[in-house]
Amino acid sequence: MKKFLKAVRLDNSDAELYQHGGACDEDEWVTSGGFAVCNLAEGYRCEPRCYCDASFLSLTRRARCTIAEIVEVEEADLEIFKDQMAQHLLFDWKAPDFDIAHGVAEEEINYTVDLAATFPANVWITVTRSQAVDDSIDEKYNQYQRLMVGAHKL
Repeated sequence: MKKFLKAVRLDNSDAELYQHGGACDEDEWVTSGGFAVCNLAEGYRCEPRCYCDASFLSLTRRARCTIAEIVEVEEADLEIFKDQMAQHLLFDWKAPDFDIAHGVAEEEINYTVDLAATFPANVWITVTRSQAVDDSIDEKYNQYQRLMVGAHKL
């Protein structure tokens, strides 16, 4: 079974932080979002700031989240994700045509699957991006045990 990412919302902080494109909903499918990062060497181009250097990106809209959960998915789900993301890139990001949008979507979905495969299921991750010496984007991920909200008596 493959793994993918779902948004985690512990409180309203993402809604306050991600004013540029909005915050992801709880359990919304997200990608690594590394394809949609500002040129960090030149600074952020979004106003208000998009925080693309420390967030994951919704599969179907410009919303972002700070924490993602690693979850298992069926192979068929990944094909649906590629089509959904391609539609989003075509209509919302104005990709030149469906084939180009689908190519980008396929690359991002595959990258996210490869990323998720490096973690056990049901953990939470965060990302920090920085400009590397060769002008590429360096990504570092932190892993956390999933918080069982409401599972413990106070």
